[in-house]
Amino acid sequence: MLSLLIFFIGYMIFATANWIIHKFGPVTYEQIMFHLNMPFDSETRLMLSYFKHTVMTAAIIILLLLLLFCRKYKFHVKLIDQVRDFIYAKKLWFSLAWLAFCCLWFFVRMNVWTMLNYHNIKRETSNFYEQNYVIPQHTKITFPKHKRNLVLIFMESMEATYAKIPHHNYFDADLIPELHHLAKQNINFSDNEYIGGSSSIDGTQWTQGGLVAQTCGIPIQLPINDANFFHPKNSFYPNAWCLYDILRQKGYEESFLLGSNGEFAGMNRFLETHGKQKMLDILYYAKRDGLKVSFEKTTKLPDKQLFVYAKEELSQLASQNKPFVFTLMTLDTHYGTGRFADDICDRKYGEHNNIKNVVSCSSYQIGEFVNWLKQQPYYRDTVIVMLGDHLTMNEFFTDDMNRKVLNIFINSSVGADRTKNRNFTPFDIYPTIVESLGAKISGHRLGLGTSLFSDIPTLTESKMSIEEMDTEVRKSSKLYDWLLYGKNVK
Repeated sequence: MLSLLIFFIGYMIFATANWIIHKFGPVTYEQIMFHLNMPFDSETRLMLSYFKHTVMTAAIIILLLLLLFCRKYKFHVKLIDQVRDFIYAKKLWFSLAWLAFCCLWFFVRMNVWTMLNYHNIKRETSNFYEQNYVIPQHTKITFPKHKRNLVLIFMESMEATYAKIPHHNYFDADLIPELHHLAKQNINFSDNEYIGGSSSIDGTQWTQGGLVAQTCGIPIQLPINDANFFHPKNSFYPNAWCLYDILRQKGYEESFLLGSNGEFAGMNRFLETHGKQKMLDILYYAKRDGLKVSFEKTTKLPDKQLFVYAKEELSQLASQNKPFVFTLMTLDTHYGTGRFADDICDRKYGEHNNIKNVVSCSSYQIGEFVNWLKQQPYYRDTVIVMLGDHLTMNEFFTDDMNRKVLNIFINSSVGADRTKNRNFTPFDIYPTIVESLGAKISGHRLGLGTSLFSDIPTLTESKMSIEEMDTEVRKSSKLYDWLLYGKNVK
């Protein structure tokens, strides 16, 4: 029984590493610490997948081992019996060797060495923020007399990698033809001559990190020793001044629609802290429309229903004769739980290419929603900004792919002199959105970002490489702690 227990523990370690990498791709310290310090809204299908590939599989293997070693058989083969007897006699040693192998596998597969190195970097102090962070509260931002509306669409896990361009054709097809067309017809800030986007930085690689980076100009970085003190019971980055704070101050009505439980990852606290927005989540519609929500509150709205609610809310906002900002977060392309709308899209890529089908269907639905927006009377006074929240977390990709987070600006108030062959990060999206509304930012910089509509180079174009910034944002900073906690900390 001790040998079987050790084998079970070893297999759980082995299978857990494989499952995490398969579902989420390479994970970071920040993702782990952030979600450990946040309300965890478990995804039912995700947990069932984990149970199936770890606990259930381990139980089946142990049952087979019991049948092999503990049952007496009528027929005997001398060599097989000798091998079985030898293994049985040395079962404890074999189990310990298996456990050691699994621990080594976990260490390599999960890139634990990088996390340990990250731990060392995290203990270093840097003045990176003090030298490069522009405090939005202290920056002059002038809006035009006639303010334009903003529709901000965060597209779950949407990256430019899915498009087919001369630089790459990773999937033997253009998986996002509708988004590709919108990018070519409008403004797409790109790292190459075709469709592209921003480079991912540590602390921006998951939904909440991507949202904070692109609307506040900072990453989510939690102190190693004091991470447990970070829990936004009353506020979320209280001293950060974000896009929604600026627009609220300028008289915008603000509404935020998401198809999940707003408590997940402290989303409700973020929206209350920054702009005091009206949050429309699955619980809001469950109460209003009588939708059935699981006991664990893990039910998700499909994007097709989300767009129906979006049209309804936009019509209400437009009727108030006030400028508004409406944010929508799609979910169908969420890692590990992709949802395909069979009644809307055809499975172009066969039953076994679910990721391709889900991404393709998402592109179609978003394209149709944008076409609907263009037909509305308020469209001429509305800027549409479409952003991937982060890169896809899946082993669907390889290390040699040039992966960038997609962005599209439609009906911008200003034009851009240079949109191609840019080197920029999600932080630069923040001031870029503000200036797309026709606002003028003194110095064209907010947070760690530089407006891409200006002729001023971004930090990664003028001062440092992506890799250098990746290292610098991880280091401790008194200014960053002030943004994070709302007070000076030791």
